[in-house]
Amino acid sequence: MIVEHHARKVDGLRIAYAAAGAGFPVLLLHGWPQTAYAWRKVMPLMARQFRVYAPDLRGFGASSKPEGGYDKKTVAGDLVALMDALGHERFAVAGHDMGGQVAYPLAALNPDRVTAMAFIESGLPGFGQERAMDVGTGGSWHFGFNMAGEIAEALVRDREALFIGHMIRRDKVGIMGPDRITDADIEVYAAAMRQPGAARAMFAYYRTLFADAADNKEFGRRKLDMPVLAVSAEQGYAGGAERTMQQVAARVEEAQIADCGHYIPEEQPAVLAALLTRFFKI
Repeated sequence: MIVEHHARKVDGLRIAYAAAGAGFPVLLLHGWPQTAYAWRKVMPLMARQFRVYAPDLRGFGASSKPEGGYDKKTVAGDLVALMDALGHERFAVAGHDMGGQVAYPLAALNPDRVTAMAFIESGLPGFGQERAMDVGTGGSWHFGFNMAGEIAEALVRDREALFIGHMIRRDKVGIMGPDRITDADIEVYAAAMRQPGAARAMFAYYRTLFADAADNKEFGRRKLDMPVLAVSAEQGYAGGAERTMQQVAARVEEAQIADCGHYIPEEQPAVLAALLTRFFKI
C-alpha cells in the first residue's frame, strides 16, 4: 500500500499529512510528543477499507509552528479546514493521547460532519485529567514541566532524544517491548522537535490545558451523540479513556488492548486497526 505525503495551506498555515487508500475518509490524530509518523503501522492496514489521513498537528513535524493557537478547539479548526480542502463533508476521526483531546472538540463542534469518533489512551481537562496532572496523588510530573515556560525548552534543547525516549519507555505507562518503538523511531520524533519553533509549539499544547478545560466543560453540556469508541491499554491508562467518554458521550463502546502500554498505534497496530476498521464501518 502506497502512503502519499502532501501538504495543504489552510487558514494561512501549512498542514502536512500522510494519506493512503480509498473509500470513506478517516482522520488519524497523533499524540504527544509524536507526529503523523506514529500511524505508520496502522495506515496500510486501514487503507484497505478507507481513505486514511494522518496530519502533523499544528506545531508538529512538517506543519507550521505559529506563535499561538494551541488550544484544542483551534487545532480542531485546522483539521476541519483541511478536510474541507480535501473535499470531505463527512468523516470519522480517531485521536490518540493529545490527538484525543483535539478529536473531542472537533466532534463536539461538528456533530453533522463527524460520523464516529475513537478516543484512544486519552483524557480531557475538565473531565478527570486533573488527577493525572497532580503529582501529589500519583499523577505525572511531565504536565507541570511541559507547562513551565521557556525553562522547559531550554532544558530539553540538545536532549530531545533523551527526553522523548524517557517519555516513551517510562516504567509506568511506557512501551512493553523495545522493538515496538526503536531508537531510530525515537530519533524521528527528536529530529522533529529540533526544528525551529517546534519545542515551543509542542509545549504550548500543555500551556493551554486550563483554557481547554473551560471549553470542554462548555462542550460537555451536551453529550456527543455519534458512536464513540473508547480505547485504553492494559499497561497504559487502563480504563481512563472509557471513564472520560462515559461523561461526555451518549453512545460509548469500550475496548482495552492487552500486552500494550500507552502508545497503542505503534505497539499493537494490527489490533487497533481491526478495532477501528470494524467500528468505523458501522
